[in-house]
Amino acid sequence: MRDVEAQVIHDMQNTATVLREAASQLHRNRETLPPGVVAHLTEMMDRRSEMLVHLLRDLSTAHLAENGELDLSLQAVSLSEICRDLIEERQPVLGSSRITVDVADDALVVADPTRITQVLDNLVTNALRYGGPDVEVRAVREGAHVVLTVTDDGVGIPADLVDTLFDAYVHGNRSHGLGGSGLGLLIVRQLCEAMSGTIEYDDQDGSRFTATFPALPVPTQELDPDVAAGHSVSFWHTDEDLAESLVAYVANGLAAGEAVLVAATPAHHDVLEEALMAIGIDPAAAHASGQYLPLDANALHTHLPKGQHIDRERFDSIMGEAVERVSRHWRAFRAFGEIVDLYWRSDHDHLALELEACWSDLRRRLPFPLLCAYQLAPGESAGAICDCHDTVVSA
Repeated sequence: MRDVEAQVIHDMQNTATVLREAASQLHRNRETLPPGVVAHLTEMMDRRSEMLVHLLRDLSTAHLAENGELDLSLQAVSLSEICRDLIEERQPVLGSSRITVDVADDALVVADPTRITQVLDNLVTNALRYGGPDVEVRAVREGAHVVLTVTDDGVGIPADLVDTLFDAYVHGNRSHGLGGSGLGLLIVRQLCEAMSGTIEYDDQDGSRFTATFPALPVPTQELDPDVAAGHSVSFWHTDEDLAESLVAYVANGLAAGEAVLVAATPAHHDVLEEALMAIGIDPAAAHASGQYLPLDANALHTHLPKGQHIDRERFDSIMGEAVERVSRHWRAFRAFGEIVDLYWRSDHDHLALELEACWSDLRRRLPFPLLCAYQLAPGESAGAICDCHDTVVSA
């Protein structure tokens, strides 16, 4: 990024110099300049100011993305709506160019709506600026991904630039003097990767850019009502009981475009993931996109205590930091945990209650739905557990 920043600084200095000279002329000679000259200078200042804003914005985005500090608000996004809004904005200034849109209704992705709009805007801008007059935008769902293509009928990108196309400041002979920060395709790649997507180029029938994004998980059957609210608790007697409530909780979150953090035993992860597959949700794909976050309850059960008590510093460094990382990238998320149950069933009731208190403190700092699960024998009292929670969702 150092060479990129040097080039952008150079461009900004040039733009600032032009702005200073124009402003100086207006300041010194505002009484004597002809109206036409004043109009020319003010129009040029407006144009150059906009260019400077874009340069700064693009440099900031590229810098944040490179350092893993890009703010995201991942959620369910309809590409159909994104494309419709973008084309409506551009329609009045298309001139002789034409944009056709073919986006499937089920092209629903898990992405940041602002960032994916930026990706599409950059690709369409490049197609209109450097390509042919006819641009096509298509999106279709393919398995666990949605494939977005932007195609134009121009002559394509020179072969010697293709390998470095998504680097900064890659210009062909036709692109010089046409505007832009030189960071557009670099930012497209960075944004796609930040949202667990990809971007590629090929020159079939002109220029075609193909981006993929994680598809929104869509269950193939109706789910039980969503019980995510506050700090709730579920009781179970058999693995089948647990699976029924857990699958509904996790699947509702995934289908809503939320991140779901699940701290369960390996055996219960297997039960959950098999049940998700049975209703058409691919847990491996959701995990790859960062939407489904499995944690090993057995390992956490061993690591969180220090002596005879839960170590709050360990809890904050493990669970607290995990939750905060999720909150920085997802508009909404929920969590499930059965670590407390492992303490309860091993007759360490005080550790279960201390861990519940840690979760409650974390939720006061950063509110999110949390479902805890306990295995109870028939007739076993759960009074102390119920007192730690807002709601009992099943018994």
